[in-house]
Amino acid sequence: MLLIFAERAYYYTIEREHAGLRRIAGLGVTVTRGAASAMMFTYSTLLVTMCRNALSLLRSTMLHRIFPFDNMVDFHRYIGAWALFWTLVHIIGHCINFYHISTQTAMDLTCIFRDFFRGTHVLPKFHYWCLQTITGLTGVLLTIHTAVIYAFAYFARRHFFWLFWLTHNTYPVFYVLMVFHGSGRLVQPPFFHFFFLGPCLLFVLDKLVSFSRNKIQIDVMSVTHLPSNVTLLEIRRPPNFSFQSGQWVRIASLGISSKEYHPFTLSSAPHEENLTLHIRAVGPWTHKLRKIYKDKATMQKGEKFPQIYMDGPFGEGHQTWWDYEVVVFVAGGIGVTPFASILKDIAYKLEHSKYLKTKKVIFLWTTRSQKQFEWMTDILRAVEAADKRNIIRTHVFITQFKSKFDLRTIMLYLAERHFQKISGTSLFTGLRAITHFSRPDFTAVFASIKRKYGSMASVVGVFTCGSPNLSRAVEQSCQAVNQEDGPLFRHYYENF
Repeated sequence: MLLIFAERAYYYTIEREHAGLRRIAGLGVTVTRGAASAMMFTYSTLLVTMCRNALSLLRSTMLHRIFPFDNMVDFHRYIGAWALFWTLVHIIGHCINFYHISTQTAMDLTCIFRDFFRGTHVLPKFHYWCLQTITGLTGVLLTIHTAVIYAFAYFARRHFFWLFWLTHNTYPVFYVLMVFHGSGRLVQPPFFHFFFLGPCLLFVLDKLVSFSRNKIQIDVMSVTHLPSNVTLLEIRRPPNFSFQSGQWVRIASLGISSKEYHPFTLSSAPHEENLTLHIRAVGPWTHKLRKIYKDKATMQKGEKFPQIYMDGPFGEGHQTWWDYEVVVFVAGGIGVTPFASILKDIAYKLEHSKYLKTKKVIFLWTTRSQKQFEWMTDILRAVEAADKRNIIRTHVFITQFKSKFDLRTIMLYLAERHFQKISGTSLFTGLRAITHFSRPDFTAVFASIKRKYGSMASVVGVFTCGSPNLSRAVEQSCQAVNQEDGPLFRHYYENF
């Protein structure tokens, strides 16, 4: 991107000096032309980062060890931020350039803009260049369009998702305007197509793959309302639908809107007959979904659930867990969903497969209350029953207590340890998993894992799903323990 900017800036500063435009507009023209090329590159690259099917296919190959396919959403935001920066530079520079140009005589402009014809000798003003030329008018429309897209992307996505989705999906209009913006040939022949055609072709093919899938109406078999505003959807598995544990899909409910898609992680394992989604109501769409999809116990006889459209599956970093002999899963809140699928998959493989590269799984689950996600406790209980080789080790961290030195916390800790020693299960969860009444000290936990299981593997895979604060804490702890001798902790994360 910076090289593209530098090439155009050099060209209009040195090689186009004879044309006279730089002498009138100054270095502003070199900056705006460099920014224009950087914009072409960044806005074209945004399409590549949204080719979900192609990226999911590539991340299932060895290339995932080289390219960060799991971070394409973050990369999309990163490139989008650069695109906005170059857009602002381009707009400010052109405002200055148009002022300089509008002060020149008509004859001088005829010499400077050889490819642009204006059938009058009347001196053009600033508003002429902005509103009465193809380049100027499309530039104004692009500026307004960009402001709307970025405003809703940055400030409305969480609370007004449908507005974010609606404005973001006007991107075809944006790219059409960019094509027309360069067709005015004021300064140079249009060459946006050199940046755009390749990513556009890849994006269109990727969209065709999604379109072929997401117009199949899928039945919702049953719905269960769980505590903490979690809704369990059991969906009929489409024919030939294959996925890997930990992957996610995009769904649209016909009871809400057939065009508004939202991403959710599959909580079912690949061997199960139907698909399951655990969806927590945290925004307008998910609250509406919980209201429309009533609990199966309250449904009347013959009443059916609204059907859904589904697009996917798509991959994340969690799919690489089987590449490691020692694996650490860190889940926070509803971020436990992908690990529900993975742990069920591990339990199935332990029962039906003799070969499993992974020799040890440490599952760290942080939750505000042991009752917050009771459905996960049932899954863990089934996983423990299938784990005859004692591969999976689970630790539950209950974080609702303010201090580990609080008298109530101490009494709960003593009762828990005494009950665990006698029965071998937790007093609060009924699991063999150890329950802690504090937030986890990941650095201490990882150091303990390094000492105990360091001889099993040279690299430990750490997979996190939860809030950004949780991911940052895990990443910092991984960096801290990696400074010491022993196996390397490689961190993959997904935030919500």
